[in-house]
Amino acid sequence: MTESVREHLERILASYDQIGTRFASMGGVTKVLGLLEDVRRELDHVSDNEIERVTADIKQVVEGLLKIDYELRKIQNLKLLFDQRSPHETRPLSGPSGGESS
Repeated sequence: MTESVREHLERILASYDQIGTRFASMGGVTKVLGLLEDVRRELDHVSDNEIERVTADIKQVVEGLLKIDYELRKIQNLKLLFDQRSPHETRPLSGPSGGESS
């Protein structure tokens, strides 16, 4: 029975050492757990309302930019359409052949 407990304890300690080795570059398990607590405390200072408000502001800006992009693409398409028209399809709006009299 004591042999079984000792084997379990050795496996537990070996596993804990492996975890400690993984976190060694960050200062060890204790340091990592401390950092997690620091993050948790700082997150408590950020309210859900603040996040929702900023997210809504970002969404509004994105929607505005998408509308501008859509309108600019329409203008670009119209410009391409008019640029592709052949010369015989265009009529001058004024001038001697435009039908205006001076």
